[in-house]
Amino acid sequence: MSTGINEQRQPPIGVDRPGFVPNPATVRALRARVARRLQGEGSHGVQRASLVAEEITAWAHERASRGDPSLSEQDERVLAAAVLAALAGLGGLQPLLERGDVENIHIHGHDQVFLELADGRLQRWPHAVAASDAELVELLEAMFARLGQTSREFSPARPIGNLRLPGGGPLGARLAAVREISGRPRVAIRRHRLAHTTLTDLHHQGSLDTDLLHFLQVAVAAGLNLLVTGGPYAGKTTLLRALCDEIPDREHIVTVEDDYELGLHLNPVKHPLVTPLEARTANAEGVGEVSLDDLLKQTLRHSPSRVVVGEVRGGEITALLRALGNGAAGGMGTLHAASARAVPDRIAALGQLATPPLPVEAAYRWTASALDLIVHVARRDHAGRRERFVTEIAEVGQVGDAAIPDLTSLFVPRPGDGRAVPASAPSPVLLARLEARGLDRGIFQHHHGRWDTHPWGDEDR
Repeated sequence: MSTGINEQRQPPIGVDRPGFVPNPATVRALRARVARRLQGEGSHGVQRASLVAEEITAWAHERASRGDPSLSEQDERVLAAAVLAALAGLGGLQPLLERGDVENIHIHGHDQVFLELADGRLQRWPHAVAASDAELVELLEAMFARLGQTSREFSPARPIGNLRLPGGGPLGARLAAVREISGRPRVAIRRHRLAHTTLTDLHHQGSLDTDLLHFLQVAVAAGLNLLVTGGPYAGKTTLLRALCDEIPDREHIVTVEDDYELGLHLNPVKHPLVTPLEARTANAEGVGEVSLDDLLKQTLRHSPSRVVVGEVRGGEITALLRALGNGAAGGMGTLHAASARAVPDRIAALGQLATPPLPVEAAYRWTASALDLIVHVARRDHAGRRERFVTEIAEVGQVGDAAIPDLTSLFVPRPGDGRAVPASAPSPVLLARLEARGLDRGIFQHHHGRWDTHPWGDEDR
């Protein structure tokens, strides 16, 4: 009986085989040389790369004098990148973070590395990311101490840690690590691959059909408050980022996130007025924490046109509802939920985690007053490819006879593949708001949807 993906009888996992991987001992030795010179000469920035090139040239001459084979120019560039990565504190993770096709990196000990690609394939990386588990732990300790907003402890006393890495693209990557409690050190890294995504991009990739594209563009223009929901890695953040792209450039956007993932502040041409707020964990001494709840309470002091929240996972849901219900139009956020209809109960459950707990009845009332739409996304692996798409959209109404917000299904999952197709038009009040911004109500006559047939594209998460 098969016990896992390493079982011989299982179909083989694809293995990436780059032509040249630097010897970790060589990288460490060169890093030490450059570090000594940096300390002595006070060199930084571009000079650091020059020093690495000089040390590699000297090292290559030493090899030649011993009669060792020389490296190609390309191999020397790879070696230089590895040394620079070691200096930056990313070590053997750097080449994996730079791969544009990688979505998740799973490290189960220094020599068990698996890459989850954007199309859903699992690929074995045949090289260790450190010389031993002990060296991997040392690398992680150094990363937690130096790379975060605050110096954090990652030790036997604190064997669980989360960190945003500076590598992996303009938005960096998210690292989660454990030690001691799992036998070997385990690391999961999530790359934020798509820093700039539009609704048109998602339409071309198959996440939206033509009618959904039009509807969501109008919903943002009309300033509706909406929540993007779905399961893990269903594409919530990618869709939220694309929705934000529709916000007019004259508006002041305040983004609130545990880790910067939306990246609106990285595109000042499109969004010149963005206040990005990022939560901060406590430092090694246990002080300095700034929670998502703290940031949400701060947002209204910045006079935002729109408040956008990356993801809510706990009692800060009450602050989110206050922020979206304060009268500013067009607020957005994401939330884990099994379906659009599960959202009111999910919000009520999270409200119980607030201090003080939010009564369920109040959570329902706040949800009804703060939200206009719930946009639910789904993920499935089909025919060897990973697909992410909008599967339903619901209008949030007032609290009804059942004491919970009434939800009207505007788009529902299509039988067979789950892609969203029109079910019913919005309420007269909401329809008037949307038509004032150009909605074509005729889209609700296409009961089978208008999904285009094209190759599936990649999405972030």
